[in-house]
Amino acid sequence: MSALTLPLSMEDYQKLFANDKEVSLKKFNIGYDFCKELKEKQIPYAVCITHPEVISCMDSKLYYMQYDKLFGKDYSICKHLFLHERKGLKKHFLVVVDEDKDVDLKVLKEELEVGKLEFCSSSELEELLHTVPGNVSLFSTKFDTLNQVNIIIDKELLDRSLLAFHPLYNGMSLFLTPDAAIKYLSTIGKQATTFTVPSKNKNHELEKVL
Repeated sequence: MSALTLPLSMEDYQKLFANDKEVSLKKFNIGYDFCKELKEKQIPYAVCITHPEVISCMDSKLYYMQYDKLFGKDYSICKHLFLHERKGLKKHFLVVVDEDKDVDLKVLKEELEVGKLEFCSSSELEELLHTVPGNVSLFSTKFDTLNQVNIIIDKELLDRSLLAFHPLYNGMSLFLTPDAAIKYLSTIGKQATTFTVPSKNKNHELEKVL
């Protein structure tokens, strides 16, 4: 695993990953280009790290622990729930919370004043956010050009020093402040709704996490 501050030159990239068979050049370039986009938009980030592709927050956490000296421990690994109403208008929601929060969907639907919420299919995920389970990120909303996805960010995340997201590739992780994340959304014409997302008892069934 390697720590880096992007953007790197292609020459630096080739040296860094010359012997790393776990990194796909094509996929890495997606994350690399996104970090360049942040720089062009003057969105600061603390650090970006590379690691084997992960599909869960727990997997990510194991890698992040090795970099505590870089960004401390006051950060949140962001968990993303991609939901829609089961019936009716079938509004779509991307709910962003800390990895440890078990979201109470029954209470959430009442607060949003919508119908029963359920998890979207992988085909909907690909259609609306151009991604797959395990690779969902707040930044994936850049592909929602028709503004069909309502973004909800848990208010509790706003108190953290840094938030961790995949920069469109789950073999990389980007750490930036809550303000920087929200600023990015504004540059792509998006606005997030922020409130304290309700949590449920740990005895409830495990939620499906993207």
